[in-house]
Amino acid sequence: MRHLALLCALLASTPALAAPPTPATQQEAVLERVVLVARHGIRSPTKAPQVLQNQTGHVWAQWPVAPGELTEHGKQALALMVDMVRQHYVQAGLLPAADCPTPGSITIWADAKDHRTRESGDIWAKHLAPSCKLQSLSLEAEQEDPIFAGPTTPLSIQEQNAITREFNQRLSSIPSSVANSMNMLQAVLAPTACSIDKPHCLSTNTAMLVWKKDKPHLEGGIATGGTAAENLLLEYIQGMPVHAEPFEQQNPAALIKQVFPLHTQESWLIRRLPTLAAHKGATMASVVQDVLAGKPSPALPVVTEQTKLLVLSGHDTNLDVLATLYGLDWSFTDQPDPTAPDTTLAFELWRSPSGSSVTIRLFHQGLEALRTLTPPDPAMDMQIIARGPSLQTEMTADFRAVR
Repeated sequence: MRHLALLCALLASTPALAAPPTPATQQEAVLERVVLVARHGIRSPTKAPQVLQNQTGHVWAQWPVAPGELTEHGKQALALMVDMVRQHYVQAGLLPAADCPTPGSITIWADAKDHRTRESGDIWAKHLAPSCKLQSLSLEAEQEDPIFAGPTTPLSIQEQNAITREFNQRLSSIPSSVANSMNMLQAVLAPTACSIDKPHCLSTNTAMLVWKKDKPHLEGGIATGGTAAENLLLEYIQGMPVHAEPFEQQNPAALIKQVFPLHTQESWLIRRLPTLAAHKGATMASVVQDVLAGKPSPALPVVTEQTKLLVLSGHDTNLDVLATLYGLDWSFTDQPDPTAPDTTLAFELWRSPSGSSVTIRLFHQGLEALRTLTPPDPAMDMQIIARGPSLQTEMTADFRAVR
């Protein structure tokens, strides 16, 4: 648990912040600094259709781009998201309405490992400060970045044991709705698999934790089904014809909502395990904390005291990890995936006459909005999910979720 201890120490080292402004004094509060952690735009599945067919017994649709790459549709959808985010922070007084931002006040840092995150960072740069030649930065292309991937330090034996224990506890309490989602997905992907084509039967082995090179991986029907459910969602929001998949007479959007609990459960069984999240998220959390505190970040030297807005262009896994660290949870009525493409988590530091506070805000786009490239509506697609005097791990009375 050394990474969790390190994270707690980092958070404790920041001076305690006063209680958040009440609605009566909110107008007096000034937004000083923001960190945005954003998932990349709509991508193709990370594996080729033939590989997916071998895994599921289902013939998957062809995509216009290579596996794991942003699509043109995805780039347009992300641009719409960034436009909304920019509008919000212009209105909040953090960004200038017309002029270019002060040099050094905005930093965009993308995960170098994947082309899709680097491209997404470029879109953030182009639309967050239009015509200002803002650039997205990263490590050398394809290099693994500890901010997004976690430290290179291997998990200790104690951490491995804790992860196994946490997994077993969650495995024993999987909700019955997951089985319903699995049966429904099975009927769509390979309806005869559990009676004839046994290798593609999702329920044969629901879930197991497998260690490879001292790293935990989830295998089994929930992992395969969760990925398949996400791929169906990606096809739909990419704007593919509703008959791209053999949904029979079912509404694709309704079916996706019914099977997507598999993907959510997949995240719960591996990405959101507390010990694993503490290990993988400590570096990113330290960067968030440093920026909000207005000081340089050893983990990200491009951040300085002048940084007012930092964008981290990453993955859904990063959103899951930070949600676990800070005890956050959320869902949407118009989007079954809580960490869908373009979803952005905002950490905001506000200062008022009574002191300072941290607000966590969430930006998202609905299922149909992503599919049709409808501009997001701030009234519907932006919400405060937590606020308090300071960032705390695992939610405390001083830092509460907004329900």
